[in-house]
Amino acid sequence: MTDINAVASEVSKLKLRLDQAQLTYRDASLKSRREIVILKRLISRLSVACRGLDNELDVKLSELRNELDQQKDVSKLIPRLAVVERLVTRQASFTENENHLLEQQLTHSGETLKRLPGLPAQLKRELRNLLGQPSDTLVQTHKQTVRLLELYERALKLMSVSNDAMVMKDALDHDLLLQLTSELQRLITELDFDGENGDKLMNIRNRLLLGVSPQALIEISQEVLRLVLDGTHQECRSSQRFLDSVNSDLATLQKTTNQSVGQSSALYEHRSEMTSELATLASTFKQGLRNNKNLEAWRPAVTELTKELLVLAERNKALEKREKALVEQLGYNESKINSLYEQTQDYHRRLNDQERKMFLDNMTRVYNRAALHDRLEHEYRRWLRYQHPLCVAMIDLDQFKEVNDSYGHLAGDKVLKIIARTIRQNLSDTDFIARFGDDEFMLILPDVNEEERTKRLTKIRENITQLPFRFRDQNVTITVSIGATLFHGNDTPADIIERTDKALYSAKSAGSNRMLWIS
Repeated sequence: MTDINAVASEVSKLKLRLDQAQLTYRDASLKSRREIVILKRLISRLSVACRGLDNELDVKLSELRNELDQQKDVSKLIPRLAVVERLVTRQASFTENENHLLEQQLTHSGETLKRLPGLPAQLKRELRNLLGQPSDTLVQTHKQTVRLLELYERALKLMSVSNDAMVMKDALDHDLLLQLTSELQRLITELDFDGENGDKLMNIRNRLLLGVSPQALIEISQEVLRLVLDGTHQECRSSQRFLDSVNSDLATLQKTTNQSVGQSSALYEHRSEMTSELATLASTFKQGLRNNKNLEAWRPAVTELTKELLVLAERNKALEKREKALVEQLGYNESKINSLYEQTQDYHRRLNDQERKMFLDNMTRVYNRAALHDRLEHEYRRWLRYQHPLCVAMIDLDQFKEVNDSYGHLAGDKVLKIIARTIRQNLSDTDFIARFGDDEFMLILPDVNEEERTKRLTKIRENITQLPFRFRDQNVTITVSIGATLFHGNDTPADIIERTDKALYSAKSAGSNRMLWIS
């Protein structure tokens, strides 16, 4: 009985080990199947990712994928996996080298396109932003390459107005001549020369408005330069004469004032002496009247006193004449001072007018780029000292060229004027607006918190959208894109302008009527 129990026990143990072995085998089988499934999926995705990069790699991956469908023992496929691994490593190294070469070619092609004459400012800005973007991965390099090709296509379309290269050159020269004509007109408008030079400049401006030939434009440019130099020299000489005249008048006033002060002191002393003598005579009369009862006996003394009074009266008349002359001199000095004050006020007003013309945009009546750079430098220095929030935003009109093309440049000028006025009306007294380009405005918002500056810029964008423009019996809606940023870290004004330009480009790329912040 004991032997039977022992045998039964051994059988039970053997059965248990068999069960455990079956479970272990089943687990290993499941794990192997899962690994095969994962490996199949990996090889399949690797085939898709690498398709077309290398023919040998495509064939090996296809064979490996087919054998995975048939083989159950993955270990037999290890040699094939090693071959695929070697091919993938080789392809990765090749791709890295090709990507590096593509980056170099991208930079070279971009710089070549950038140097092409006659490119619009917007295309140059987009090209500059493209070249400034990082290209750490193949995907980024691919996107930049596609974008560069798009810019090349746009440039070719601009240059394909005529198949003749000379005609294209003439067109570019024509654009440059038009730009030079516009700049000369603006310069003459801003200048405020008097006399013959001023008349000549205005005559030149009228000729430019009627249109001139390229050769005549070159001659006019030279003449304008000569007139500007002559006018500047005349202004300097006029200013020197004015200062010399003021200095001379001030020296004369100083001299006559010193003389008047001396005369006033002398008159005061004489008055004091006469007052003392009159007091002495009055005291003598009083004492004589008190002590002399017999007036007849006192008559000789009274006669002498009367003579002394007459002498004092004559001296008093002489003093009155001197006082009158002194009053007249003081009146002359006052008149001279008033005249000098009026001259300096006129000169000050003229300087203010010239400064206003120098720093105001002639058409929109907001500040120009020269004023912008001065104000930005001033606010930058304040920011360095106080570290207050300093926001800079750039506003660009969407599809402004279409307005000029469809309704004419007068309509475009009207749009710019109204939009500039609208922007200015939505700014505070401490904010600043300047015309930065043809249809671009730059704003400086110092010491404004995040909520308020966002609200202010959003209000500007929305109010411009609601402006009721109407041209040629058609209602026209104008929208703007806004790019904005803040000073921080080691920023300089040049960094801020570049970053604001990138923010504006990103806003316009995302669609019209948008605002985008960039840090």
